[in-house]
Amino acid sequence: MQRSLNTDPILRLEAVKLTLVSQAGPVNILNGIELVIREGEAVGLVGPSGSGKSTMLMVMTGLERPSSGKVIVKSRELSAFSEDEAARFRRGNVGIVF
Repeated sequence: MQRSLNTDPILRLEAVKLTLVSQAGPVNILNGIELVIREGEAVGLVGPSGSGKSTMLMVMTGLERPSSGKVIVKSRELSAFSEDEAARFRRGNVGIVF
């Protein structure tokens, strides 16, 4: 029996950018990331060291706020949560394995 995937995204990144400021000036870490993950999908995030994989996970889980763009989880805009709302959301919904 084949399990059907829900068509509604469980996670969506829309034009996500993250720029950090260093002594040398602004550093673009993420630049216009678009991503859709649906319930039941298995996703791997791969790339060379320093390419922004861990930073992207931090943004996807609400541990880091994007400079611009939207992070939408279960139809809720995570990037608009207060720190307390984000902490409650993570406690009940987020797990990361490195």
